[in-house]
Amino acid sequence: MKLVTFSVHHSKMEQFGIVIDNYVFSFEKLQLLSDYFTPLLKNVSSYLQGLPESEQHARKLYTYAQNNFSEMNKEVYYNLEEIKLYPPIPNPPAVFDFGLSPKHLLHSGYTLIEHELKGIIRPIMRKVLSRALRKTTRDSSMPYYKCNHLSISGPSDTLVWPSYTSYLDVEPELGIVIGHSETTQLNDEKKTFIAGYVILNDVSARDVQLPDFRTLCGPARSKDFDKSIGIGPYLVTPDEIDHPLSLDVSVQIGESKRLSWKGSTSDYVADPQEAVDYLSAIFTPPAGTIIGMGTIPGCCGLDNNQWLIPGDAVKISIQGLGTLKQFVPSELTSLETSRWRARKELKAYYK
Repeated sequence: MKLVTFSVHHSKMEQFGIVIDNYVFSFEKLQLLSDYFTPLLKNVSSYLQGLPESEQHARKLYTYAQNNFSEMNKEVYYNLEEIKLYPPIPNPPAVFDFGLSPKHLLHSGYTLIEHELKGIIRPIMRKVLSRALRKTTRDSSMPYYKCNHLSISGPSDTLVWPSYTSYLDVEPELGIVIGHSETTQLNDEKKTFIAGYVILNDVSARDVQLPDFRTLCGPARSKDFDKSIGIGPYLVTPDEIDHPLSLDVSVQIGESKRLSWKGSTSDYVADPQEAVDYLSAIFTPPAGTIIGMGTIPGCCGLDNNQWLIPGDAVKISIQGLGTLKQFVPSELTSLETSRWRARKELKAYYK
């Protein structure tokens, strides 16, 4: 199932529902039609809190909509083009991001070296980085950092370009949404289940990233600004994604596909359940927690040394998960001097 939070006809009233083909059905209307009611489908929060029972109820209504579609009044459902989609998890209790794509770390590391270092030290550091990452393709350690869970953005949102960066970037990731936890009767082990997947766009300010890392406290200014965690367009249940590590990924930026990148989730060195189990061994993540698997190699500006400009439209597509479209502001406030080279495309915005 593809679950959505949406509104219609410019109304601010949010509804919770499902997508079938190109149509959106609210659970509220389906319950009225089917005479089948449950409070577990009031919104995505109650759905996540009520798993796995809530999913069973949702599937009954999904089947009802499929079987009775031809007899339904057109006021019962909407075309996708008629609605406004909101982030599928608008208020996650927590967001975490892993770095499970060494190829991305290598490519982005090369670009950081190009911008941060000079002279003979560049090729030396490239070799050091390459050797270090070859040894970490898969080991028992799975580093992650804590994201700003208050900085969620969704489909068709305009992102924020902080005044302290000249190198704003997008990072497409496979996002995992935590479901419920159960304790087994045999050995009292707790198992945390996956509620579904989302496209995650980890928006980053690249020219202030290295100073963040030097503090040994993880990303701060480089990733915690407003609207920096893009998710959407749907929460897709796991049964629709048979092989999460074999999904094609594409990114299109700007008019006439000014920038176009392709990648695959096959570059991850661990699967989603392994990431969830690793986190769950440390603490019990509450339902609705979002976990990013890491940036898809070759699909961000830092990997390619190519950058956003004001007014860009960003389309991130992941096979089976849809397309998350977001926008870069067309006008910027005055920009501070960058730690990296000034960009001629941004000349008009420097103080």
